[in-house]
Amino acid sequence: MVDTMLLVIGAVLVLGIFPCLPQSKDFFSKSGLTDTRRSLLGLCIFTFGGMIASVWTIIIKNDLEATGATQSCTSAGCSALIGDYNWNTMPIIGIEWGLMGLLAFTILGLIALSLFLDESNSSWVHSWINAGTIISGAGLVPVAWLVSVELFLHEDAVIICPFCTLAHIAAVLTFVLFFILRKKHDNGSWNT
Repeated sequence: MVDTMLLVIGAVLVLGIFPCLPQSKDFFSKSGLTDTRRSLLGLCIFTFGGMIASVWTIIIKNDLEATGATQSCTSAGCSALIGDYNWNTMPIIGIEWGLMGLLAFTILGLIALSLFLDESNSSWVHSWINAGTIISGAGLVPVAWLVSVELFLHEDAVIICPFCTLAHIAAVLTFVLFFILRKKHDNGSWNT
């Protein structure tokens, strides 16, 4: 089951790259998708992949709390990081990282889907692109923190949780795509 979930989440993220590639333009233009809508489709897929990865980390945590072990991830990194309250909760707020990731990816997914369904250059589009860029950019700070925990700060470092890593990749890809879309909107090439 674990390997299957890694493959599913990884496949979703790879699938999100496909509409963003210039080589896929001919394929998607037959469906009437502009370059902007192709990028927005990729963004929707990336946020979905991030949601799946975040939910799976919550499942791992719940398994660890209930039984002390988990069949949801066989990597030592999962139990060492997700199972440790000190490393799996946000400082000050105390919310687990998986739940925070799910919340962030849900909000970013709502923004991406709204933009995809109405890509017109309405007045709200600019503010929603900015919001998506800011929220996803702010998400890179905790991603950097969590990667540093995996690589340096944990007493057993280097210790990698593959599901956390996929969520981090989704966060970075989401920010990059929001940033590109923001530049595209600012340059006046939004509807191309």
